[in-house]
Amino acid sequence: MKLSIGWHKDKWLDIENIQISANDRGLKFGDGIFETILIKNNNAVLIDEHIKRLENSSRVLNMNLDINKSYLKNIINQGITKLSLKNHQLGSIRINYSRGLNKGRTIRINNDQHEDYKNNLWIEFYLIKPNFSPINTFISQTEKRNQYSLINRCKTFSYNQSIQALIEANKKLFDDCLMLNTTNELCCGSTFNILLKRNNMWTTPRKESGCLQGVMVRQAIKLKIIKEELILPKFYNDDILIAINSLSCRQIKRVNDMEFITTFDPKYFWELLYT
Repeated sequence: MKLSIGWHKDKWLDIENIQISANDRGLKFGDGIFETILIKNNNAVLIDEHIKRLENSSRVLNMNLDINKSYLKNIINQGITKLSLKNHQLGSIRINYSRGLNKGRTIRINNDQHEDYKNNLWIEFYLIKPNFSPINTFISQTEKRNQYSLINRCKTFSYNQSIQALIEANKKLFDDCLMLNTTNELCCGSTFNILLKRNNMWTTPRKESGCLQGVMVRQAIKLKIIKEELILPKFYNDDILIAINSLSCRQIKRVNDMEFITTFDPKYFWELLYT
């Protein structure tokens, strides 16, 4: 069993030995997209949904990634085998794609540049333990999501805004942050989507809020567990608020000065979406 392994340019490497050029646009400008996928029972869970979102991100951001799905799935299956997880263990896959090498110092995209997309693709595999611990959150006062931005619709390399909001929350002794959009509508967290249960009904911020369309949220909508709504940052102490992504599901026990009294089993809920 390995703790991690990586793939780049048809070679299997230690993660630390994957080498990305200093001229890569993903490194220079954050000009790249990625997906994080859970490995459970030695299978990549919801892989088709993640590949679909990767393709959509590429299309929205004009990256023109032409994925050979069979080729990609074959690499992923090899990586899972090499990770050699035991049946009770979980892992994660991170698929990374950069726009490629940059010519000169400008951010301008060189349209006559033709590269094999495999040169701009690298994949990481890890043994993980999912996080179900409760958290306290602070609503960022400095960072807001632009609900009109194409970037916010995609899972990109750039996490600068989330990092700043998290630093802000940590300085105030909170575990993590929540973010509003420019009209003060509840949007998302630093690295997670938000679910709210009130009056025995589950809701999640609508896609028009500027939140990333999470695979787990889509799964919950598909199962008719939740629905999208405009949600304002006004809470009641019997609300249930959940922070969720592909690798974690945590109950939010406090937002700013509001503490929630209702207990909830996030692990059960998370596993229900993966069933």
